[in-house]
Amino acid sequence: MKPSIKKIKEFKKVPDTSITNEYATSENAMKAPCLTLVIGTRNTGKSYTTAKILHQAMDDKLYDRFFMITPTYDSNKKYWEFLDIDEDDVFYPTRDSIDKVIDAIESERDEWSEYVMSKKLYQDFKDKTKNATSIHSMDLLDLNCFIDLGYLDQDGNPTDVPPPIWKRDIERPCQSCLLCDDILGSSALGNAPGLTKLAIMNRHIAPLHEPFGARAALGVSCFFLSQTYSGGGGGNTGGIPRGLRENATVLIFFQNKSENVFKKILEEIGGAIPEDEMKEAYKHAIKDRHDNLTVDLFPKCESKRYRRNLNEFIVFPEAKKNCQCHKKKK
Repeated sequence: MKPSIKKIKEFKKVPDTSITNEYATSENAMKAPCLTLVIGTRNTGKSYTTAKILHQAMDDKLYDRFFMITPTYDSNKKYWEFLDIDEDDVFYPTRDSIDKVIDAIESERDEWSEYVMSKKLYQDFKDKTKNATSIHSMDLLDLNCFIDLGYLDQDGNPTDVPPPIWKRDIERPCQSCLLCDDILGSSALGNAPGLTKLAIMNRHIAPLHEPFGARAALGVSCFFLSQTYSGGGGGNTGGIPRGLRENATVLIFFQNKSENVFKKILEEIGGAIPEDEMKEAYKHAIKDRHDNLTVDLFPKCESKRYRRNLNEFIVFPEAKKNCQCHKKKK
């Protein structure tokens, strides 16, 4: 039986899609903010691979501030020193460590809002003090405001107060990155409320009072390094909690002798990626112990979904046919 089609007049307005909350990234970089899971047994290269990603991020000036939650920072300090992490931004894994990171990012948001307001007030001052006539015709509210800000002295004369300057070289709301290393089985990966918030809202953390380009929030990129993929997060046999796995944007994994682990991964991301394609990508990527396969669940282009050891794309025929990377826009 063939159904009939009846059109209706509602649902025709197109939503605004200009706000993506994404950071600007280089051509072959993965989207950010990201929620990246790096899964591999001991000595397979989790930290090494993550460091390579962050070295490139440093070259691209992608992040302004790094946070780390780990119990092994002191022993691995030299390994991460290229990030120039402030030691106040390194936290021992506890139930509230993620909340502390979110609080710090929200403070960055508040500081940016104050800076934006200061810039507006300074520009308003410049506009209203172009000459002596405009100063003398200024209303009392503006006059008192500019005196309080120090832009005018008590006699109404302009001072030498410089314009507001942002605290970093790049003038933008803070772009942050959080690394969680060696926290498997800790309370930080238990039922901590901050973890749930991070899993669901990492792109939306610290909403801005007004948009900045395509961003309406500061957001934060998150990297979780773990020896085990699945598990509840409690005890030594735990793993990445389900909330994080379901919201991951990038998955990086290494050689694993357990077929059940790979089967679990296929089961959980099979709705987004064909199982046969995933198996074939794994076969091409994982040949030696330290090889890894990156699966980008939200790639910029289908041709950039799979990577071997970060710097080699594994491109399937259908993705190659649909690739728009180098096609000129009409």
